[in-house]
Amino acid sequence: MASAKIIELNDANTCKVCDNALARYSCPRCNIIYCSLTCYQAEVHLDCSESFYKENVMSELNLDSDHPESKAKILEILQRTHENNRMGSPAMFADSDQEYTSDIDLDDLELNGARPFSQFVDIEDLEEDLDSDDDIYVDLSERLAGVNLDDADTIWDKLTNDERQDFVAFLKSKDVSKLIPSWTPWWMYSEAKVSEVNPENSEGFKSQCPKVGNVKDFATVTTKRPANCVKYNLINLLCAYAFTVRYYNGEYADFANEALATIAALSLALKKGLNFEDYETAVKSVEQECINCEWIVTDAENLDLMKDDIAKILKGPNPQESSFYVLCALSDFQNLLNECRKPKEQNSTGGFSAQFLSDQFPQVQYETKDKIKKYLKKTDYFLSFAKDVLKM
Repeated sequence: MASAKIIELNDANTCKVCDNALARYSCPRCNIIYCSLTCYQAEVHLDCSESFYKENVMSELNLDSDHPESKAKILEILQRTHENNRMGSPAMFADSDQEYTSDIDLDDLELNGARPFSQFVDIEDLEEDLDSDDDIYVDLSERLAGVNLDDADTIWDKLTNDERQDFVAFLKSKDVSKLIPSWTPWWMYSEAKVSEVNPENSEGFKSQCPKVGNVKDFATVTTKRPANCVKYNLINLLCAYAFTVRYYNGEYADFANEALATIAALSLALKKGLNFEDYETAVKSVEQECINCEWIVTDAENLDLMKDDIAKILKGPNPQESSFYVLCALSDFQNLLNECRKPKEQNSTGGFSAQFLSDQFPQVQYETKDKIKKYLKKTDYFLSFAKDVLKM
């Protein structure tokens, strides 16, 4: 049985242009050895290769002096090749009426028995390169025409194998979070001092906040006087909420079950009914649970942001509406709970979901319907408490 011959690269057989492949050809002008047409036409060898093209074409023109049609054909091919090499890609034709094409007929370069190109390149290899270039230059926008850009699986199916590999390599090589604009929380608006509320400003920032529905009066919810720990239990829940919505960069509604699982994991007042007797302990508990949780990745900067966020939420947009942000946050959490009560859709089996999403929340356990019902009842209580009783 014949065995494949392994050729080791050395100074005598390595391409002198890319220095990374076996040299298969030799330039007829300068005798440099190279591996492919790409290296032959590389910038470092451009003066030599263009002169060689020119000499061969001029020679062919002289040979065909009695055949105007052949001369015109060669001039056309030369012009097209020159333009393609100069412009580099079809993107350069975007503002031009000229149509890009790489369909150069290599047989047209073999007139009157002269074969200038075959002297320095394998014609079959060149044809394969040109065919592959056609695939590369298919406009991605055409492939994605009519596709829902929020549907990652469909987009993934439209990508070529090379594009998928480039995407995976990009994820591994860069901190993608630095390329995504940070979400700005709705609770960042604040008026510096007591002033008459301006209706225009009020409507402006409130339009960005979660809508507050009809909240029951606290007296209709219970006749018991709330314990001192209720306020700090509420703060513990709000801390977990504030951390989570930033953790998902504002896209928590798209991952409702995962977001709820995160909040429940961080708020022991919600999950286990633990009572807190002071502000510091209520906040510190969430911070500690962030560190303890195996599937939450955080750092000191994120935890400092959480502390700043809870302070802003409790302060409110202005002194006259100090509980407004608390009501908004609780209403938003209530909406999240109601979303999680809906029947779960079948998990996507598309290529993107199969490759990426299964690794994002490996240890997350979704909250049961019974727990969600319990959380809703507790949230209703907190809403009424915040509306009628809470004083910071």
